Amino acid sequence: MRRAFLIWAAATLAAAALLGWLVLRPEPPRPLVIGVLLFTDTNLTTLRGFQDGLAEAGLRPEAEARYLFPGPAMTPAELAAQARALLAARPDLIFASPTPAALAMKQALAEAGASVPVVFAPVNDPVAAGVVRDLSRPEGSLTGVRLAQSDDKRLESLLDVAPGARGVLVPYNPDDPSAQATLDVLRRARGQLGVTLLEQPFTAASRPDGPGFLPPGAQAVFLPRDGLVLSRIADFVRLCAARRLPLSTPRLDQVEQGALAGYGFDPREVGRQAARMARLLLAGQPVSSVPVETAHDYLFLNLDSAARMGLRVPEPVVRRAERVIRSAP
Repeated sequence: MRRAFLIWAAATLAAAALLGWLVLRPEPPRPLVIGVLLFTDTNLTTLRGFQDGLAEAGLRPEAEARYLFPGPAMTPAELAAQARALLAARPDLIFASPTPAALAMKQALAEAGASVPVVFAPVNDPVAAGVVRDLSRPEGSLTGVRLAQSDDKRLESLLDVAPGARGVLVPYNPDDPSAQATLDVLRRARGQLGVTLLEQPFTAASRPDGPGFLPPGAQAVFLPRDGLVLSRIADFVRLCAARRLPLSTPRLDQVEQGALAGYGFDPREVGRQAARMARLLLAGQPVSSVPVETAHDYLFLNLDSAARMGLRVPEPVVRRAERVIRSAP
C-alpha cells in the first residue's frame, strides 16, 4: 500500500509540474503584421526587395512576419479603400509604394486618427508631394526612401545615347505629384539641353499602341517617375521598337525589359533600403528619428535594344554605365 501511495504521489507531483509549466511557459511571440499598399504592379520588385531585406534580418515570412497584401490597387478609389482596410487590421507597420500610395496612407491615417508607422519607397519628391514637410525629422507617421532629383541628368544621358533626338515625348499622369515633379525638372533643363518637350497627359485608358498617340516630331520617349505610366512599360517598349525610338526610364528592371536607357534606381535595392529603415521602426524608434533617405542613381543601358534600332552607343557612354544589358557575342 505504501508503494501505491508513493506512485500516486509521484504521479500527482509530475502532473502538477506539467500543469505549472503549461501555465507559466512563455507564449511564442506572434508574427509581426506588415501591411502593404501598392499603386499598380510597377513596384512589385521593390516590395520583393523590402521582404528580402526583412528576411535577411531574421523576419521570415509567416514565422516572424505576416504580410497583409490585397494586391496592387489600380485606381485611386481602390487605393483609398485598401488604405482604410489595412489600418482597420491594426498592423505593426505599413509599406507604401509609390507616391500615390504614400499619400493615400497619409490621408487614411489622418481620417482614422491613427499612428501606425509607414515606410514609403520610393517617392519622387516627398516634400513637394506633401508626404512629409521635413526630410531630416519626418513628422507624423511616415518616413522612407526618396529619389534623387536627377531627371535632368537622365535626359542628358538619353541625349548622350541618342544625340539626334530633339523632340522628346513625355507622357504623364496629371493626378500624380511625382509626374509633376519630373516635368518641373525637365522644363528647367530643356533650354540648356536644346530639346523640345512634347508633354502628353496619360490616363488608364490611354493606349500607346493606338493611332494618334505619338505626336509629330517625337524622336524619343522619356517616361517620368509616374506609377501609372511606368506600369505600361511593355506597351512603350513595343511602341519604341516598332518606331525605332530611344526609350528612357528611371528603373533598372525596365531597361532589362527592353527600354534603351535609364538613369535612376534599382527597385530591389530601394526595397532593401526601406527594409533597413523598417527594422528601426519595428524596434521601437520613433518615426521622427528616422530621416528620409535618398536612393542611389545609376546609368543603365540595353545594347541589344540599341542594336535592333541600328543605334551605336558611344563607347565612353557604355563605360560610364553601372549595368549594361547585351547578348553574348
